[in-house]
Amino acid sequence: MKKSATVIIGLLAAVTVSTAVYGLFNVNSAILGKSDQSQISNYSAEIGSLKPQINSLSNNVSSLASLRGDISDIRGKLSDLESKINQAQQVALASAKPVIILDRSTYLQGDVIYIIAVGLDPQKAVQLQLLDNNGYVIMQAQTRPDSAGRLTYNLSLPSAIIAGNYQVKVVSGLLSVSQPITIVERSYNSGSVTLSGVSVFNAQTDQAVYLPSDVIQVFGTGAPNTSVSGVLTSPSGKTYTSNAAVQPDGTFTMYYTDSQPLERGTWHVTVNNQGTTKVLYLSVQSGSSSNSNPFTAQTDFVIYSPGDQIRVSGIAQPYTTVSAALTSPSGKTYTITTMTSSDGSYQLYYFTSQSYETGYWNLNLTNDGASRGFSIYMSSTSPSPYSFTAQTDKTIYTKGEQIQITGEGKSYTTVKASLTSPSGTTYNTAVSTNFDRSYVIAFPTSSSYETGNWYITITNWGLTKVISIYLEPRT
Repeated sequence: MKKSATVIIGLLAAVTVSTAVYGLFNVNSAILGKSDQSQISNYSAEIGSLKPQINSLSNNVSSLASLRGDISDIRGKLSDLESKINQAQQVALASAKPVIILDRSTYLQGDVIYIIAVGLDPQKAVQLQLLDNNGYVIMQAQTRPDSAGRLTYNLSLPSAIIAGNYQVKVVSGLLSVSQPITIVERSYNSGSVTLSGVSVFNAQTDQAVYLPSDVIQVFGTGAPNTSVSGVLTSPSGKTYTSNAAVQPDGTFTMYYTDSQPLERGTWHVTVNNQGTTKVLYLSVQSGSSSNSNPFTAQTDFVIYSPGDQIRVSGIAQPYTTVSAALTSPSGKTYTITTMTSSDGSYQLYYFTSQSYETGYWNLNLTNDGASRGFSIYMSSTSPSPYSFTAQTDKTIYTKGEQIQITGEGKSYTTVKASLTSPSGTTYNTAVSTNFDRSYVIAFPTSSSYETGNWYITITNWGLTKVISIYLEPRT
């Protein structure tokens, strides 16, 4: 291409020179007259010798024009191909729909909608919208999912919102997903708020991320004096089933444990109460599997009495700020912050007073663009004196017998127990204390268990008891 351009430039120079010579000849011929006709003929011969070069230049210019047309056509085809590729990518992206999970389908005016969405683009801005029955956006908020494409958000409904059918919509670029809800009028009866006969069913795990040896706890609220069933499914499809009774105050707690380490990966729990189903997602990881910590938050239990200390703990990004906002039923908010440690762990404390309102309080936490929210219940009863006790039904057991532990702890709190063999093998379980503070824990044994001294570690509300037992072979 460079060689052709050089030839063309040379030819153009030749044409320029010839034109200049020819122009000079015309001027001179006017001055010299007929006496120089012989010299004119010589010039004409020289000009004639340049004609093949001029024709060649014309052909090359024509070839350049054709080449330019080809390049333009190629560019057009490349642009069209790029457009089709982008369109195909957009279609493929749009077909991968995210999933949105709400805490329930019916809300009162002024309630908080607890939103969980998975399958989003990690760290990409997301629009959360509330649409009316005609599809108009009446509320909108913006947040970002975490590094796994998961977000949690609490959307507060106005107390004056009109009752009717609505949609909660999550929009992330070309991805969008929605869930229908119903908002009903808030009615007042003797100062208490009721949901027009609709029972509020809510469920959550005590953590978002677990270690393979952890006990998985699911708790929440449901219709009083009914049953809640839950199926925990591992990444490979293995299932664990648990059932719990909803207490008269509307709370329930379920536990999942296994004698073998839990599979690493994403798990989900399907929880059902009176035909309403909730799906909860959690992750099982080894302690050092990732340099980026997820954001988790949990309280010690669901129900508190005036004067109790509310302890919030979890993990987040190391050396970052965790902000917590505790909001009362009437809308009064208490905000505190703390800094996470080098391993990402943190703790926050709220000290309640005797004047705190009775009812459901909302706790919302944020860290590094991620959010986490759930509710607790503040009862009107004064706290009873708290003591923690634990004892086994005997000290020497024969292999195959069941080890039973009984005692008292703080009402509606978790009691965790760990049974450790002489060689260090550990078996974990957990239960919830009853309203009267009592609890019962049972460990089955088998003939394959080791003979010798075993010990049991029991914890509740920050207190620990250790009991030693002896396991002997069956004679």
